[in-house]
Amino acid sequence: MGEAAAATEALARIQQRWGVGVIRRGRVVTDPQLRGLVVRSSGFAALDALLAPRGAPDGLTLLRGAVGSGRTTLALRTTAATQAAGGAVAWIDASHTFDGVEAAARGVQLTSLPIIMPFDINEALETAGSIIAADAADLLILDCAGVRGEARVDGLERLAARARRTGAAVIALVDSAEGVLSDLALECSTVGWLRIGSDVVGRKMCVALRSGPRRDAQVLIDVLEPRSAREAIRNERIAAE
Repeated sequence: MGEAAAATEALARIQQRWGVGVIRRGRVVTDPQLRGLVVRSSGFAALDALLAPRGAPDGLTLLRGAVGSGRTTLALRTTAATQAAGGAVAWIDASHTFDGVEAAARGVQLTSLPIIMPFDINEALETAGSIIAADAADLLILDCAGVRGEARVDGLERLAARARRTGAAVIALVDSAEGVLSDLALECSTVGWLRIGSDVVGRKMCVALRSGPRRDAQVLIDVLEPRSAREAIRNERIAAE
């Protein structure tokens, strides 16, 4: 199947599930310097100050971190902020771990977020490439953390090249991406907990830039947790040190 045909088929499947028009390129016109472009903010002002004016850059951003590091939270907040700016976002859930309750708590508009659950990492990359090639999203989240079989370096780099050509951003949640040439790489870690008395109400997250114009810079972010995450911490499904 050719690239154009694959893109058409991918969009047809998404529109059949979510309705015609759910995938569309958004535009903002409030800032003269960014006229005609969507701002893809991280949702955290302190981190945005280290990024480009548009937030997540065109091309590929690698988002790394251990389980419980806050990487999914960062992806969800970026999704919500991009949607709020009028942008189109799609989420490819290769890990099959998407939590709609948590996403809604982070501000994500679930009715406007197509969620694709591919069979394996190869199908995830193919679907992502089809969406980007069709110029159909401002931001694409590719969650392949914990997926058996690592994403191929050449597959991620081809996806990055397509995203740069169309002016889209791909944020890939990965466990490891050695050798991948990305436009930005962020590493998340939890360095402390926010408490009210003995109750954990959030985390202190460190986000370090591992590549990009401000490599080795880092920022600390306070993240309040939704009730479901607090219960997981109390039940020791997430360690609170």
